[in-house]
Amino acid sequence: MKIAVTGGAGFIGRATIAAAEAAGHTAWPFDRHDGNDVLDDLSGLKPADCVIHLAGMLGTAELFDQAEEAVHANVIGTLRILRWCADTGASYVGITMPDSSWANVYQATKLCANRLATAWHLSRGVRVSHVRAFNAYGPGQKHGPGHPRKIIPAFAAEAYAGQPITIWGSGVQTVDLVHVDDVGRMLIAATAFGDDEVFDAGTGVPRSVNRVAKYINTIVGNDAGVRYLPMRDGERPGTHIIARGAGWDLLDFSLRPTFDWGRLADVVESYRP
Repeated sequence: MKIAVTGGAGFIGRATIAAAEAAGHTAWPFDRHDGNDVLDDLSGLKPADCVIHLAGMLGTAELFDQAEEAVHANVIGTLRILRWCADTGASYVGITMPDSSWANVYQATKLCANRLATAWHLSRGVRVSHVRAFNAYGPGQKHGPGHPRKIIPAFAAEAYAGQPITIWGSGVQTVDLVHVDDVGRMLIAATAFGDDEVFDAGTGVPRSVNRVAKYINTIVGNDAGVRYLPMRDGERPGTHIIARGAGWDLLDFSLRPTFDWGRLADVVESYRP
């Protein structure tokens, strides 16, 4: 299969292309860093049999000040990809996010994009499947100024700097940590479907933010502890994010993500200055 990956130069995109190639497919990135933009000329998608659509603006509180740009990138961009798929006969795999009680710009745009894909499947015959990515982590995940705050690189950077790990809220909220390589493999597995199936790229095991912070402080040897700040705009306290196993019955058992503290330790080590 020939697979174009929008946002293919990004964190999940790189893992997806590697997973595609490991499975014997031909894959390439369609990414604005290479001069390709989902809001511009789409000719670089040819000759794809399938488009895995990962491109978009990320963020939580950050996007309230960039709401219009996020709508264009995440909603209009998705619409243009779906139209291209309808015109060429290519299938579509979209990445979406877990259901939660959050109310922010990113979630709103991703939910809209997800429903657009379902609409183009039902009304225009595009083969569509969706992958819900939970809390993806792995080496090479960007962090710092200009990038959305992601839990593992942010915690690791603060711990290595000997600073208290910053937690928004009480820390009892849970995350479902999934290695980026597992997300990439599930995105490739989803290309074999197309009847609006949904696949959970998560482990199904919740871990509190407090526990993750304590573990990282322990393995790094950081005695500064944690500091608590009010929840950011667009987030709500008490949110428990966990994969429920959507689509797992359709996949080979080996494709179901699992969690290993040692694997997390290796990723944390990759952020050592």
